[in-house]
Amino acid sequence: MRTVLKFFYWVFAVVVLFFAASIWWFVYRPLPKIDGVASLPGLQHQVTVDRDRWGVPHIRASSMEDLAEAQGYVAAQDRLWQMDLLRRVARGKLSEILGPATLRFDQQFRVLGFSQAADRDAAALDPETRAILEAYSRGVNEFIAQNRDHLPLEFTLLRYQPEPWKPVDTLVISGYMYETLTNTWEEELNRAKVTERVGPDRAKDLFSPDSPLDHFVIGDPGVPADGSQHLNANDEDEDDDDDMQPDTVLRAGNASPPENSVDLTSFLAASIGTFLAESRSEIRRGLGSNNWVVSGDHTVTGKPLLANDAHLELSIPPIWYETHLTAPGYNVKGFTLPGGPLIVIGHNDRIAWGFTNNGADVQDLYIETFNPANPAEYRVKGNWVKAEVRDEVIRVKAQPDEHFKVVVTRHGPVVRTEADKSYALRWTATEPNALPNSYNWIGKARNWEQFRNALKRVWGPGQNAVYADVEGNIGYVMAARVPLRKKGHGEVPVPGDTDDYEWTGYIPFDQLPQALNPDSGLIVTANARVVGPNYRPYLTDRWEEPYRTARIYELLHDRHDLRPEDMLKVQTDTYSLPHFFLSEQLLAAVRTAHPKDDRARRLIEQCKDWNGIADANSPVVPFLHWTRRFALDLLLEPYLGKDTSLYQWHRTMSFLQTILTDRPSKWLPPAYKNYDELLAAAADRSVARLQELSKSSRIEDWQWKKFNSLDMKHPIGQEGLLKSLLSITNKPQSGTAYSVRAATKNHGPAMRFVANPANWDESILLIPAGQSGQFGSSHYTDQFSYWYQGKPIFAPFSDPAESKSRKHTLTLKP
Repeated sequence: MRTVLKFFYWVFAVVVLFFAASIWWFVYRPLPKIDGVASLPGLQHQVTVDRDRWGVPHIRASSMEDLAEAQGYVAAQDRLWQMDLLRRVARGKLSEILGPATLRFDQQFRVLGFSQAADRDAAALDPETRAILEAYSRGVNEFIAQNRDHLPLEFTLLRYQPEPWKPVDTLVISGYMYETLTNTWEEELNRAKVTERVGPDRAKDLFSPDSPLDHFVIGDPGVPADGSQHLNANDEDEDDDDDMQPDTVLRAGNASPPENSVDLTSFLAASIGTFLAESRSEIRRGLGSNNWVVSGDHTVTGKPLLANDAHLELSIPPIWYETHLTAPGYNVKGFTLPGGPLIVIGHNDRIAWGFTNNGADVQDLYIETFNPANPAEYRVKGNWVKAEVRDEVIRVKAQPDEHFKVVVTRHGPVVRTEADKSYALRWTATEPNALPNSYNWIGKARNWEQFRNALKRVWGPGQNAVYADVEGNIGYVMAARVPLRKKGHGEVPVPGDTDDYEWTGYIPFDQLPQALNPDSGLIVTANARVVGPNYRPYLTDRWEEPYRTARIYELLHDRHDLRPEDMLKVQTDTYSLPHFFLSEQLLAAVRTAHPKDDRARRLIEQCKDWNGIADANSPVVPFLHWTRRFALDLLLEPYLGKDTSLYQWHRTMSFLQTILTDRPSKWLPPAYKNYDELLAAAADRSVARLQELSKSSRIEDWQWKKFNSLDMKHPIGQEGLLKSLLSITNKPQSGTAYSVRAATKNHGPAMRFVANPANWDESILLIPAGQSGQFGSSHYTDQFSYWYQGKPIFAPFSDPAESKSRKHTLTLKP
């Protein structure tokens, strides 16, 4: 018996040792070196990398090129697999490592042509930009070379090695962000379909950009002292000194060799495909970024405060990466994208800045007519012209290559063919010089004019930039290349066989919306409308809902004692204005029209005591959420039938609020005597839907957290053991898409930033999970509890403050 027990003890010990060794080999062995000395041969001089308790690096270099090279090395230490994934998504090269499960994503991005655009733009880089991107690439590649035998876990599981990093890889990631933030062509198609079915009169109501809750940054006829900085803004026809560059025919590059090994790729590929599909779906439902800046009149210090929380897909690792970069003439701390050099959002020792998506319309769809006798030709001004055809070759792991053709007209690639119509896409993202000229170059600016000058070179994606400085100035600039059109505004597809709808140039920079030191001392943007009726030329009518902007104004406009922590409280506010409006409408409606379902009546009764806070434990919030959806459906079904999802307008709730406030007879469906009956019917549908989703008939089982819990997933952590290890899921969260916190399952504040020019050491920087993308790192999710609970992480900036928080020092030597 003792022998048997001894044998089992030995077996158990061997299993434990094997398990421990495997964990060390796959999880801890790949962790990067963050103390001591490492070699970086491309450097001209020694570089120091300090890290604080959160793993945030402070890189000190003696030149900008050395700084960029070290930044590439450090970014690869923490986020190499994420960087590789982003460039593969944007280039349409996922299937090389994942197999056929991701072919549809590759095809979508191949059609857009970011690889060709990036290759073209890389060849035309100015010397300064080229030097920075090449230095960054050297740093990434040196890390890859030094760590080929102990790369991060994802490379091991997927059994592949990363290719060398190139400057074009940084540019295609810029393209990925364009696709995330400005891709609206499918909405334009659906808008045309809805307009055709409801008629032009009702379409004006459905697609109205107006709301009484809007707070314009400029162009408000009731606010003459808005600090406007634009010139000649009412002259839409003024010549643009940035003329359009001619269209360029883009050629596909050579594809890399296929992978032939067979492993657990098929399982992980499905996981990554699910991750990409969910994140794109969430983004398409609307962005939720907020930024604002208040003057010293509103703060306890007498200096401005600036706040920014940019909302994107919530994933592990996060899309943002924190860093502090110092070189002669450059001392900047903030957030950057993995794969890109320098800082996108942040502050230096003089100014701070932050962004939200503006939504300027930079895509147009052209209806192209192809020759029935020769499908390779399309019509231009009465003549048949030969289209460019790209033969795209997608390498597919363990399978034959996938070949498909991309047809390119003078406007761009054909992105959709329906019946006899083909739609070609023109987009500023793929115009020459668009991809390199983004927001990474702002950090050198020292004042308002230098800040504006830095933004002049920006092509996009179009952002609302807020500004604050140590002198007490606050400001706003909307920066991007926004097309000027001969005719129309590009809201719906237009004929492509004529020149009537061509672009004639871009809005001159001085005519873009700008403001400096408005009398109110408050500038707020939250993806909603920023320009009033007094502003010309045309930017877009596709603004987001005004509710977050209105709520931020409500919380800030009469405050004069604001501190950084107060700004964080506003960022995490969970009040939902439209849901509260709907609750009042329902309470009024039940006086004359009663829902048939007793549960609907009971939930409406609970609205009497509901304060508008979208608490995770409340059953009232999901009831109002679905009542809103079904009230819209009931209004649209007489015209769209079951296709109500075609109505993808960003201001659907504003439309509904206008209808329920004005109650026009032309929109009341014949099945109802009045709008109170319609609301009662929507309430009945809502409880039926909640029962279906929850699989319970009890109101007590319908808490908001059951339908809107947070899922922050790693791309390969979608199911099973990897999900439990790599992802954070099923976390109750308060707020709705209309709250300042703007919470949905996979989408939300991907960073939080509060800049304090009175004392930069009391600025707040945090991200949803952690700095490291490596599961074994102590910085994999160490910021999550602070982000989740709305607590601040103060980010030291001065040398004395940083020395107190320093935990690690790595010296990089040439």
